[in-house]
Amino acid sequence: MNTGAQQRGDQPAAPLPNQNPPPALPPSPTVPAVDSSRGTAIPETAIDVTPAYLAGASHTNRVFDGLVQQGWGRSTDDDLGQEFAWSPNHRFRIADGQLDPGAAWRITAAPEPLGTPTWMTGFSTETPPEIIMAVTDVLARTGDTIDWTGESHPALQQPTDRRTLIRTLTDAGWRSTYRAGVLDLEAPDELARVQVRLDPPGDPDDLMAHPHLYVETGPRGSGGYPPYWQAMATTNTPTVVVDALAQVLTDTAPLQRDRDWMDEELLAHLGHRTEAGPANASPYTETDLREAAAELCEQVLEQIEDSGPVVDWYIVTRVIPSSRSCTPTIWGRLPPEQRALASLLVEDMVVAAAASAPALLGLELGANLDPRTASRKRTPPLTTALGELSFTMDDLKDAAACVAASQINAMVNRGWIAEALHDLPVGDGTKWTWGSLPEAQHQQALQRVDRLLTGAAARTPELFAPDFRPAPLALVAPVYLAGPGHDRTAAAKPLTDRGWTTEQQGNTTVYTSPCRRLRAESTVDNAGTSWTASFKYLLSGEEVWRVTADRRTPPEIVTALHAALAGSPGELIRPAGNAEDGLVPIIAAGWHDNSTREHLMWDAPDAEMASVYRCTAPAGQMFVGESRAWQISGGKLGPGEVEGWTIEMSENIPAPLLEAVTAAMADPAPVARLGRDLTSEHLLYLDVRALAPKAASGPSARALAARTRVVLSPPAPAAGHSAIATTPPDQFRQPTR
Repeated sequence: MNTGAQQRGDQPAAPLPNQNPPPALPPSPTVPAVDSSRGTAIPETAIDVTPAYLAGASHTNRVFDGLVQQGWGRSTDDDLGQEFAWSPNHRFRIADGQLDPGAAWRITAAPEPLGTPTWMTGFSTETPPEIIMAVTDVLARTGDTIDWTGESHPALQQPTDRRTLIRTLTDAGWRSTYRAGVLDLEAPDELARVQVRLDPPGDPDDLMAHPHLYVETGPRGSGGYPPYWQAMATTNTPTVVVDALAQVLTDTAPLQRDRDWMDEELLAHLGHRTEAGPANASPYTETDLREAAAELCEQVLEQIEDSGPVVDWYIVTRVIPSSRSCTPTIWGRLPPEQRALASLLVEDMVVAAAASAPALLGLELGANLDPRTASRKRTPPLTTALGELSFTMDDLKDAAACVAASQINAMVNRGWIAEALHDLPVGDGTKWTWGSLPEAQHQQALQRVDRLLTGAAARTPELFAPDFRPAPLALVAPVYLAGPGHDRTAAAKPLTDRGWTTEQQGNTTVYTSPCRRLRAESTVDNAGTSWTASFKYLLSGEEVWRVTADRRTPPEIVTALHAALAGSPGELIRPAGNAEDGLVPIIAAGWHDNSTREHLMWDAPDAEMASVYRCTAPAGQMFVGESRAWQISGGKLGPGEVEGWTIEMSENIPAPLLEAVTAAMADPAPVARLGRDLTSEHLLYLDVRALAPKAASGPSARALAARTRVVLSPPAPAAGHSAIATTPPDQFRQPTR
């Protein structure tokens, strides 16, 4: 019998386009030949196999492909020949190619992400992938959960009993025998057996020693030869998993297999065999072609982030549409920092639009479990205010449509389509891959997919016609959920404008007031900028009060604090009144008073995503770790939450400083942000709208007269190309088809 590694044939995954910058395309693309040594199906030898447990392993392994389509992660270790997948919440893990041949496939489950497994199942190399998928489908179909304990997931609950499994098998004619605490069930053809340990139930942690559930297929008494395949499950394997295993073992639906790849002993025991249909029957539909084109289109658009700066590659000479009413400007002549930002924002839009590629092929979008909303590149430094940029949202949409079309046209050719589609399944994947089609049908499919992608390139403006959520250039409210933004220097302006001195000490900048008693410090690292402000007596050096703001604090709130710090130093050096007077702004804004006798607490009215808190209990009644300092926070905080922020103020903080912070938090005015900087944890609670362009002054009479002599429209595109595609650089030019 062939090993699983031999049956899978070490086939590489379908390659993605690689461009950095994109390489020149081959002058004469070739179609990969059909190679039976790689496990490709041959129409004349395709048969229908039943029962399913006699089908054996398949040369097309669809287990991981199905999980990835449902949002699971995937990784491959080529050196060890191993492949891994994990659920989005990291509670379920599956591995193929383990060192133990009896359990080459292993599935584990834990109630906590990356926790110790509470149950596991194992399958040997020759297990039909449909058997394994019966289990993985249960794990994926029940959906994801954010429950910290995992108790709401059916596949993480304690098993009740095995009555459903036993009933499913016996109803299908399986015979049962109980002896020595083990229930043995055997299929009617005596080629499959299920053993369930009932007393004792088996080892809860060890699959190979005394598993609770054991499945094997093959004739009894095989003279020492191993079974065709085997499966094991530990004691805590939940009911839904073993029931799914019972269902697939009794399923009479035939499975498609290539007879040449089947073991001779398995062939001798088949109960049903059906030859494949006529060789000239079309093995794919129009929908199959459109789905294949949509998948390639999505791959190409996602790969835009490997292309280098898109402004330089694709739109360097393209006119910025909003500049046509004054002085026409091309993207390549923007100031360097704006050019870099525009390039990144356009790239973000194309990457985000990749998930909508099916719409360009006339397909429904369906459920996208984990869409990409931005590229993985960091935001470049920017000193210009977002409202002062030389381009608008509409300009970015125009550029994104052009870049998407150019990317499709530059990357797509017949040879690349053949290579990218070669190992992908046709339709439900039970019979064909695109590379295993007969030559004539293969060539027809490539030609049709090529035409579909050309049509998709012409329709890319449709991807960017609706409003983007979140908008690349956005106005958001409330400010306490807007995040730290991109500008790390604005918060210092109130201090430097009032004559505070500046001293650099490594990554820390120290700002000192003219009276030398007030001091502010900013510390910059890759995570952001944190701030500290304090007041000390000059002679004794005693610190009277202190304020600290962490790296995620919105700069508008820190700026308000610094404005109060620099605006009235006399009130801060000789504070008068009660610090709680600083709560007036949030009280007037309708924040909720959730105070108790021991704790003062005011929460924001919308979902309580911000709070002002201080412990007022006597010293003897305070909990460990509590202090009388003011704790001001916004956003989600707690285990695993990384986007919330906190300001801490001394108990005797002057009221003007507390009032400056609470007034900034209660201010309903929206603030400008880059959409890529908004966190998914807070988007649900944010009011986000596109940043409107700054109104431009009307052109002069001289400019109007000069404009009539300037041709602003780009040259007409060549026949057969998208109307929005620009002429690509030399390394993007395509060979004649």
